[in-house]
Amino acid sequence: MRSQRGFTLLETLIALAVALPLGVVLLGIVGGGLRAATVAASAGANADAVATLVERLDAEAHSAAAIFTPQNDVLGIPNCDASGACHEVDFFTRDAHNTPHFWAYRYDPSTKTLTRYVYDDFGSTGPANLRPYGARIANLSAFGAQRIPISQVAIPALAGYVARDVIVPLGYPGVAGGNALVVIDVANDALHLRHELVPRLAATGFSVVVGTYTPSVTAPPSPPAANGFGIARPYFGMMQWRIGPCIGVPPWTPGCGADGNQEGLLRDQDGADVVPGGTLLAPAGTQIPIADVCSPSAGTNSNAVALAASRDARGNAYAQVVDAVRGVLEWWVIGSAGDDYAAPQWPLQTIKGNAPNPLGATLKAGPGFWYFTTYRLSC
Repeated sequence: MRSQRGFTLLETLIALAVALPLGVVLLGIVGGGLRAATVAASAGANADAVATLVERLDAEAHSAAAIFTPQNDVLGIPNCDASGACHEVDFFTRDAHNTPHFWAYRYDPSTKTLTRYVYDDFGSTGPANLRPYGARIANLSAFGAQRIPISQVAIPALAGYVARDVIVPLGYPGVAGGNALVVIDVANDALHLRHELVPRLAATGFSVVVGTYTPSVTAPPSPPAANGFGIARPYFGMMQWRIGPCIGVPPWTPGCGADGNQEGLLRDQDGADVVPGGTLLAPAGTQIPIADVCSPSAGTNSNAVALAASRDARGNAYAQVVDAVRGVLEWWVIGSAGDDYAAPQWPLQTIKGNAPNPLGATLKAGPGFWYFTTYRLSC
């Protein structure tokens, strides 16, 4: 029987000399792959963070009555540079109880952090009851917001036509609804996004482009509805409001008189807001084009039509719509898109204010509040 022979020391050293460099190379390849995977995962997470932030801002814009860039940010620091680029963007809305709600996104370039704040009111001294709300977003290399009037936006489809700016005052200085755009720039190491924000009033009530566009040629009458009996057009209410401790109280109430103690008067607020409306049906072949009646603010369109209701002999409610430019007067019935237009049956009687009236001016007042609502024809 032959004896078995093992490896000599020299053979072992030679094998190690060959295997060791190969092992080092393999370890480098594996380590590099792991590092690349980590970098890719981090970049993907950073890109998702920017995309998610833009989606959130877009959703919040559609729930806001106004988006604005205040002169000073929520901490009292100047907000915008000479070019109009700002490090904070603010939002405003009002709930069903007419309670105001404000929130803001403020960017701190020194910490590369975006912080969301909420506050209860906005006055001459700045935000009231300011507090951070929600998670801070870190590692942003840039964040900016710039308000751009729609008249400064070049729209190729309009062939050089300049769209008109629409501004709806909401009762606070610098806070207004309308059709202006707020362009935001957000970036981190992985992604840079530029996105346009519009408030819900611009998207629904005014239309960023069509609502301010008047063709250069005379527009023909609007076509009748499918049933041939009328044209459905929406109307909305404009509410003027006042809230404060000195509304609806005797003048001798402490803090509300003319004795020099004006503390209560200074806390009063007033403003305007848009409230729900309904639908009017115009006669088939109406001569009043939408372009003359689409403005919610008399200050931006002298032909904007204010509405008041009358009832005919059958009890149907009608609005008298007048186009002063064309000298046209028509009676539009209050209904819905599926109704047929019916000509009024005379005599018509004006419905008095504060009576059951779908279009009549209404006034509600009491201690600490005052609301006055009127109606206008919309686009």
